[in-house]
Amino acid sequence: MQINVATLLQEPVGSRRELTLENETISIPDMNYVAQVVGRVRLMRSPRGVLAHANLITRPHLTCSRCLEEFDQPLAISLDEEFVPQQDPASGHPVEAEIDDFRIDEHNELDLSEAVRQYETAALPLQPVCRDDCAGLCPECGQNLNERPHVHEEPNGDGAWAGLAGLSESLRAEDDRGGTEA
Repeated sequence: MQINVATLLQEPVGSRRELTLENETISIPDMNYVAQVVGRVRLMRSPRGVLAHANLITRPHLTCSRCLEEFDQPLAISLDEEFVPQQDPASGHPVEAEIDDFRIDEHNELDLSEAVRQYETAALPLQPVCRDDCAGLCPECGQNLNERPHVHEEPNGDGAWAGLAGLSESLRAEDDRGGTEA
């Protein structure tokens, strides 16, 4: 999302602008990142460039950690970053910046896309859940329990654990007889 800040860079420190975003598309093609953003952005002229403060809502596409279904989750992010211009607007001289500073390009366009992506990534839940009462997957057959709740019958001893079940029974019977002498 490009915002032209050429006029703001010509104004005194402390000058402000406010923007309202309604379903603004943010994209970073190199990273296959696309997001719809809603919220407010406040820009303020700083001694080095422009301070951007934004309260935004995005809807990242996630996979539920319980049932493995995909879903969109509203995510509120609060962004506070300083953007530094490529060159000083008054003198035209290049402006030094740190390697991790966000930059305003040579056309005085401030791009919020990378900052939004970074803040969204940091705000993502470690184990996203599609809903609080998600039942997850059946541990026996892998069926999504939200779609079809079910119960499996007790194993009949013919499965992969049949050998251990037999060993368990023989050990129990041995204990009941008094065990073996060592």
